Amino acid sequence: MRLLVTGASGFLGGVVCDELLERDHEVHALVRREGSQPSGTAALAGDLTDSGSLFRAVDSAAPDCVVHLAAEIASQRDPAKIDKVNVGGTRKLIAACEAAGVRRIVFSSTVVTGDAKGAVLDEETELPVETEYGRSKQEGERLLRESSLDEVIIRPSHVYGPGGWFVEEFVDRLGKPGRFAVIGSGENWWDVVRVEDVASACADATERAPAGALYHVVDDEPIQFYDFVALAATALGKGSPRRIPAWLARLAAGSDPVRAVTRSAKSSNARIKSELGWVPRFSTAEQGVPDAIARIGSVLPGARPAARDR
Repeated sequence: MRLLVTGASGFLGGVVCDELLERDHEVHALVRREGSQPSGTAALAGDLTDSGSLFRAVDSAAPDCVVHLAAEIASQRDPAKIDKVNVGGTRKLIAACEAAGVRRIVFSSTVVTGDAKGAVLDEETELPVETEYGRSKQEGERLLRESSLDEVIIRPSHVYGPGGWFVEEFVDRLGKPGRFAVIGSGENWWDVVRVEDVASACADATERAPAGALYHVVDDEPIQFYDFVALAATALGKGSPRRIPAWLARLAAGSDPVRAVTRSAKSSNARIKSELGWVPRFSTAEQGVPDAIARIGSVLPGARPAARDR
C-alpha cells in the first residue's frame, strides 16, 4: 500500500514507519523539518496546524491510507496547544483527505483519558475523561466517526520503549544522583505496552481492520505504577524509588500530567487479538522494561530521543 504517516519523526512514528517498511509498504512521512523523516520514507513537508500544507501533502502522496499519529502528548501543559494540534489538526487532516479522495485513515487515540479506579477497560467501556489530552483524543475520534472517511481507531495505553517519555521522564532521571520519586503511593494500576507492539498493531489495523473498527492496544498484564518504575531502576542498577505526595508533584508538573501518572486502570487486548491476530512481542512489563533499558544502553546517561514532530 501507499501510505502517509503523520508524526513520522516522533517516538512512535519512527517505529511505525519501520514496521510498515518491513512489510513492503511505500511510506510517505509528513514532517515539519526536512531531514527528520525516518530512513526509507519519502518526506513531505506539512504541519497539522496549516491547512494549505496538509492539502498539498495529502494530494501529492495520494495515499491508499493515512496513518495519523501526530499529537501533542499528555505532558503538554498548555491546553490551547493540545486543542490546536490534536483537535484542530485532526479536523484539518480530515478535510485534506476528503478533498484528495482518500478513503481510509488509521488514528492513534488513547485509552489514557482519566482515572478508571482500577476498572478493566474494553472497547465497550465509556472512558472517564479528565484531562485535556484525553478530551482531545476523544474529540478526534468523534470527528473521524462523523466524517466520510473509513476510519479505524486504535487506543494504546502507556506506550514505553527505548526513547520518548520513558527515557525523558524515567530513565534519564533514574540515572542522576539521588533517588527517583514516584508520584503518589504508586499502587495504582498501569496498562502499558511496548512501542514496537503499538507499531505492529498500527500495521495490522492498516492492512486488514474493517472500517469503523476500534481496538485497545495493551500488553497482557497490568502492573502497578511503583513496580513499573522499580523495574527500570533495577535494570539500571539503581535503588528503589521513593514516593512524593501527588499535591506536591502538581505544583511542579501541573494537574493533567499528574492525573495521567496516578490514573488507575487495566485494559483488555482481547478484541485486537481475536479479530486481527495481534500478539505482543513483549507480553508483560517484566519482559519489556529490562529489554528497553538494554537497548538504550551505551547512550546513557544524558540521552535524549528525537524531537517530536507534528
